[in-house]
Amino acid sequence: MKRRSSLAVVFLVLALAACEKDGATPKSSGDLSADDKAQFAVLPSGATAVFGGNYLRLQNFMSSTLGKTTTAILEKYDGPERMAEWTKCFLVNRNLRIAGAANVTGTKGLDLRMVWSGMTLDDVATCAAKGSLKTTLSDDKQFLTVELPAPLGTQGYLVTSTGAIYVRQSMVISAALVMTPSSRTDLDADLKVAAASNVLSDTKMMALIAKADRTKTLWFVGSGAGTAAATKLGDVVGSFDIDDGIAVDVSAQVLDDAMLGKLEGGVAELKKMSDQLPGNMKEIVSQLQFSRKGDRARFAIKVNDKQLADLVKQAGMFGIH
Repeated sequence: MKRRSSLAVVFLVLALAACEKDGATPKSSGDLSADDKAQFAVLPSGATAVFGGNYLRLQNFMSSTLGKTTTAILEKYDGPERMAEWTKCFLVNRNLRIAGAANVTGTKGLDLRMVWSGMTLDDVATCAAKGSLKTTLSDDKQFLTVELPAPLGTQGYLVTSTGAIYVRQSMVISAALVMTPSSRTDLDADLKVAAASNVLSDTKMMALIAKADRTKTLWFVGSGAGTAAATKLGDVVGSFDIDDGIAVDVSAQVLDDAMLGKLEGGVAELKKMSDQLPGNMKEIVSQLQFSRKGDRARFAIKVNDKQLADLVKQAGMFGIH
């Protein structure tokens, strides 16, 4: 039981960690490019978090340990190959660009909105065919539905006025994930809202975006404001990078000083107990970096592909999937 608890602690820290060096904030990329701005202009303002990515760095994802593990998880949804082939089809598209926004609703709800450019509805239909997924195209050829395996349900894809594709998925995160697909009416309503007020008009979110290192495979920024964590969590800036393993970089404003102290002490304690951890977890934990400046905390770690493979294997041995 003690060993299993140690594993749980390690995975929690990995979820909060990153790969940069010193300081309490990661490297920043400054203002968005014109192409990025065109994407975020389609997403309504008021998001809890927004994200984007450097998708050229995802080309070798499916051959990595993390990619293979993801494929194995996807195949459990509805038989071998279906979701894996659907997902791989998107990842090999070198023209694909994605921007997204997430809104936390209540304590368990999440609305996820995304806009895709560099891909057409015909491309989406082709990917669906590779996964043997049923599609339906509207008469005006501007809206496509894809019937995904449970619990994902039927997903709608709407062409915007710029030719990009807009997607929205609502979910309740619980023991059994509950997904609520969006209709064309829902998507049209979102685009009307974004035309009046979008991410680009959210000055605070734009300031956070400028602080993110957008050269990484995936980056994200957000705030705990307006959520159940508002009294404890402020601004968050982070990234995931996939290159011979995975590196995660998270800088967070922790508003509860006692909580920040416990967090700092917890990382120190984890490093002390690293000798008791199984396999190569000792080496992984030793690479964990933590820095604190005022009310900001930063975690930094990189797990290479071999270490990640060993970690996945050890997690399976202890029943963690």
